[in-house]
Parts: sequence; C-alpha cells; structure tokens
Amino acid sequence: MSLVMPKKHRRMLTCFFLLVPLWTGASHAATAATEDEVRAAFLFQLAQYVNWPADAGRPANAALRFCVLGQDQLTATLEPTVRKKLIQGRAVSVRRVAEHSQFSECDLAFIGFQSEKQVKATLAAAHFPGVLIVGEMEHFAQMGGMVNLVIRSGRVAFEINTAAAEKEHLEFRSQLLRFARLVGTDREGRR
Repeated sequence: MSLVMPKKHRRMLTCFFLLVPLWTGASHAATAATEDEVRAAFLFQLAQYVNWPADAGRPANAALRFCVLGQDQLTATLEPTVRKKLIQGRAVSVRRVAEHSQFSECDLAFIGFQSEKQVKATLAAAHFPGVLIVGEMEHFAQMGGMVNLVIRSGRVAFEINTAAAEKEHLEFRSQLLRFARLVGTDREGRR
C-alpha cells in the first residue's frame, strides 16, 4: 500500500528533506545558498512540524519567538527569511540572546557555540518547557539538545532527540520524524 501525500506537502518536504543543495533566487540567476541561509531555511521549515504546548500567559496567536545564542550573522540572515511568513497561523519574531537564561522568552532557541564544553554547560543548565533547543555540533542531540542540524558539502541532514523534546512538552509531527535520524541521551542517561 502506498502513502499518498498532498502535492503541497510533497513540494515542501522535497525542498527541505531530500538533502540537496539549497538555492536562493535573490537575483534572477540562481546562486548557491550560504550556510547561514541554509540554517535559516531549516529553522523556518522545522518549526512548521513542531507542536508547542499552550502557554497560559500568551495568546494562542502570539508570534513564535526564534532566538539565536552565539551567532550574530545567523540572526541577520534569519530575520528576512521569516519576515511576513506564518507558521501555523502565527507570525515569527527573531532576536539574539546573550545567555541561555533568556531561553524562557523563546519558542525556538538555536545554540551557535563552537565549544563542546559551552554547549554541555548550556544544555545541563537549560530546563525551559515549550522551548525547542536546536544546535549544530557533533553529538548535540545525544548531549540533550532536541534537534541537531548537520550541513556537509551543501547538504542538510538532522538528528532529533524525541525524549529531550517530550521532557519539555514538545511534539514533532510524524512527517518530520520520517526524515530525521533519531537519537537519545548518552548511556548514563544524562541530558
């Protein structure tokens, strides 16, 4: 039995998940996307396949808050990527944060540190219900991050730690999970 997917979803998933180089049409000639453009497109597409818990303190149609920790250039690239676009009927706002304690003001937080020590310290200290923690480093998801973005030779892949997401009351849609490499916490059960 074959699975039939609406054309709209096939087109979106093809662009996002087939792990082909991304192209941008900023000018009439197609040019290869920068890694920050790939990251920005990934974060926008990823958020469309996440179910966030209701927040009693915010209206249901409040903007989704994307935060970036440690990468100023990504913030600048992400803003035009999400401008005037909706995710699940909600606008998207982007801001840079200076420290992980500000994650409570976010719905999606991208950690852009290069040091494994910094990432481990941030993940160990972070407990923010309803905040999707995304990173880009080897073993990020195994350390307790929820989504790890992997860009190699212009191709995009990603890992998801569903246990870490569930702990913070987040759910991934099955369409997303089919294309992810699912990972867990380390053997000692640490985040």
